Amino acid sequence: MPSPGRPKIDNPKKLKIGFRVSEEEREKLDVYCEKKKLTQSQVLSEALELLYKKKP
Repeated sequence: MPSPGRPKIDNPKKLKIGFRVSEEEREKLDVYCEKKKLTQSQVLSEALELLYKKKP
């Protein structure tokens, strides 16, 4: 009998980080997230991918 719940994913996100931002940076992030319908985590992940492609 299969176990209930969500299926396992290949690369689970277990780690939680925090960092400080200015009020202006927070507002920019909030506006961007709202506009693009993304979470802050999704925006950070996409930004990191772009940085790695630009500067390996």
